[in-house]
Amino acid sequence: MNQFKISEINVNLWNKRNVSFVPHSDVNIIVGINGSGKTTLLNEIEKIARLRLENEESCIYIPSVDNLQARDKRQKATPLSQALDAYIYDMKSGPSLMYYRMSMLDASLSQQSRVRERIHNFCSLINSLFSDTGKHIEVEGNKFLIYSDGILLPTDSLSSGEKQILLTLLRVFLLDERDSVILIDEPENSLDISWQYKLVDILVKLNPNAQYFITTHSPSIFSDGWGNNIIYMEDVTTPTDKSL
Repeated sequence: MNQFKISEINVNLWNKRNVSFVPHSDVNIIVGINGSGKTTLLNEIEKIARLRLENEESCIYIPSVDNLQARDKRQKATPLSQALDAYIYDMKSGPSLMYYRMSMLDASLSQQSRVRERIHNFCSLINSLFSDTGKHIEVEGNKFLIYSDGILLPTDSLSSGEKQILLTLLRVFLLDERDSVILIDEPENSLDISWQYKLVDILVKLNPNAQYFITTHSPSIFSDGWGNNIIYMEDVTTPTDKSL
């Protein structure tokens, strides 16, 4: 399968601004002041990706935690908690961690081994991030377990930052390393500074075949070796020529 990449961005925002640039094939970190159109640009890039990708599931959009919508407004759980529960437990249609694990049932022995190894590595990755707070996760059968000093905890006991990074990384993990376009809006919200530094490296490790478009206000997101992958909105934006 040919690897899918967006090779050119040329879009108009609000009939006022043209945004044009050649994106990197791996990571694009979009930076700009409030109101510069970063989130609107992500929405336009999503449209481009969905038109070109054969499999729509290979394009995911991870909104800012502030813009998550409740899946069920009747529930008291926050939109973040509802989203996390869905991507862990949804067995009806997926994608979810449990749905992915159950895919082993009809798989070959080699594929079963691969799924087990990926889940094990994912848990190890999350546990390395959660180690400072004494928490760790395990997947046993059809159960997703969270422990703190040997005590079993409900998912909702995680902090907002822990929920957010778990949700973000889980969604990327569930792409199963397929050629993908991944759009993430302001992932730094609620995240510890140390996690911000590591985030891009972790994302690329989870899916090295993806093309990432990430908006941010935080220098910590791109300070660890990703400075050459920054797209400044002011450098790629020009006013629309209304005379045309």
